[in-house]
Amino acid sequence: MQATVSTPPRSRSLRATTGRIFTAFVELDFTRPLPFLILAIVYVASRVYWLDLGYGTDPDAWRVALVADYLWEEGEYLPSRLPGYPLHEFVTALFIKGGWVATNLSTVAISLAGVYVFAWLARRLGTVNAGALTVGFAFAPLLWINSVMTMDYMWALTFLLGAYLALTYKSANMAGISLGIAAGFRLTSLFMLPIFWLLLFRTKSGEQVRPLTLATIATVLVAFLPVILTYGISFLNFYDQEVQFEEFIKRLGKDGLGIVGVSALGLALLVSLPRLRRLPADLLREPHVLVWVAAIVVLMASYTRLPHEIAYLLPLFPFGLFLMARYMSRGVLVFALVAIVVSGFVDFTSPDDVIGINSSTFTSARIGKGMLLSDIDTLKNQRDFAEEIREITTERREIRTPAVIVVGFIYPQLAMLFNDELEIGLLEKDKGAISQLSDKGRACDPRCDDKPEIEYVWLLDYDRLQRYLTEERTIYYTADAARSTFAVYGYRPGYFGGLELPLSRENPSLGAGTATSER
Repeated sequence: MQATVSTPPRSRSLRATTGRIFTAFVELDFTRPLPFLILAIVYVASRVYWLDLGYGTDPDAWRVALVADYLWEEGEYLPSRLPGYPLHEFVTALFIKGGWVATNLSTVAISLAGVYVFAWLARRLGTVNAGALTVGFAFAPLLWINSVMTMDYMWALTFLLGAYLALTYKSANMAGISLGIAAGFRLTSLFMLPIFWLLLFRTKSGEQVRPLTLATIATVLVAFLPVILTYGISFLNFYDQEVQFEEFIKRLGKDGLGIVGVSALGLALLVSLPRLRRLPADLLREPHVLVWVAAIVVLMASYTRLPHEIAYLLPLFPFGLFLMARYMSRGVLVFALVAIVVSGFVDFTSPDDVIGINSSTFTSARIGKGMLLSDIDTLKNQRDFAEEIREITTERREIRTPAVIVVGFIYPQLAMLFNDELEIGLLEKDKGAISQLSDKGRACDPRCDDKPEIEYVWLLDYDRLQRYLTEERTIYYTADAARSTFAVYGYRPGYFGGLELPLSRENPSLGAGTATSER
C-alpha cells in the first residue's frame, strides 16, 4: 500500500498568496494615483545616475544643446540638423542654462508622462496584463537610455501616443494637434497619419479624417515656421548614407533588444504560435490590431530605408507590446519582458567586433555588460576623449599654433564641454549643410577672429584645408576625423600636411589605451 504525501496547508497558502500578488501586479492599473506614484519614484530614481553624465551618447543630443546655447548667445536659430527638430530645440533652449542635468530631466519628465499615456491607452483598449506591459514599457533598455538624454525621441513618442489616445475618444482635432506636435519634435511621426486614417475608416468614423488631417497640418506648419523662414522648402533634407546589411541586422538585434532580449522574444513567439494563428482573422475584425500591425510595418519600412540609429524604431515599441499582450500567455509575456529588461544589464557582447558581421562577431562573443551599462561607459569615454583633445591642444608644447584641430564627430561634445572657454562661430553660412553649427561650425580659442590661436572644427573640405595651410596654420586631426574626411570629402589629411594628434585612442566611444594607428 502506497502512502499519500499531502502538501502542507501552509505551503498551499503561500503559493496561493504569491499567485494572487503576481496576478494583482501584472493586472495593475498604473493610471491610479498610488500605483503611478510608486512607479514614478522608481522610474526617476533609476535614471538619476545618467543625469550628470552629459547630454547623451548620440552626437545629435550635443548638437541640440549647441543650437540652444547659440540661440541664447547670438539670437539666431540654426537647426541642429535638417529637416529640423524645432520644438525640441526651442524646448531645450528653455532649460539649457541649467546644463545637461536640466535638459535631461526635461526628457525624463516627458518620458514619464509617456508611460502614463501608455498605461491609459492599455486600460482604454482593454489590454490584458496591462501592469506588466506598462512596467516593460517603462524599463525596456532602449527606451530607458533615450528617456534620460537630450534627444527628441521620447518627446515625439509621448505626443504620438497622446494622438492615438485622443482618437479612441473620437477627438480628431485633439489627435491632430498632438500628432502635429509629435512631428514638430520629429517629422517622421507623420508616418502615423495614414495609419490613423485607417483606424477611423475601420471604426466607421471616416468623417473625422478631415479634421484630424487639417489639425495635424496646421500644427506642423506652425511648429516648422522658424525652419521654413530660414530654409524655405529646402529644409526637407537629411543625412543619407548607406548602411551595410550585416550592420542593419546587428542593430535590429543587439542594439534594439539585446541578444538576450531578442532571443527570449523569439522563443516567446515560437511558443505563442498557436495563439498567433488568430492574427489574420483579427486583422479583419479588430481595427486596433490592424493599426498595431500597420504601424510596425510602416515604421520598419522607413527604418529599412534609413537605418542609421536604432532609436528610429522607438515608436514601434508600444504597438509591439500591445501585440505581445494579445497573443502571449501571461507567463510567456512576463518571461519575455523580464528578459528584455535584464538584457540592459547583462548580455552577450563581442569585444573584438567591427562594423557589420564577421567571424569575430561570434568568436569573441561572451557574457558582458548590457546596453544600459555600455551606454554609461560610452558616455564617460566620449567625455574623456573630448577632454583629452582639449588638454593636448592647450598644454602640449609640441602643438604649433596657430592651429586648426579637425576633431570629427566629437566636435559638438567638445564645443559644449568647453563653451565657457571657446567662442562658437561658423566657417561659412551654408544652407546645404545638414547641420550648420556642426558641419560648418568652428569653436575658437580665444575668439573667432581672422586667425585664432586654436580653432576646432568637425571636418575640412580640401579647399579650406589648402587655404589654412596657405595661412601658415598647422593642421592636426584625430584618427576618427581622418576616416570621416576620406568618407565625406575623399582625401586623407595626413597626405597633405596634416598631423595626427597623439591621443590614447582612435575612437571617441572607446576607452583609453586603444589606439592602433601610428600614421
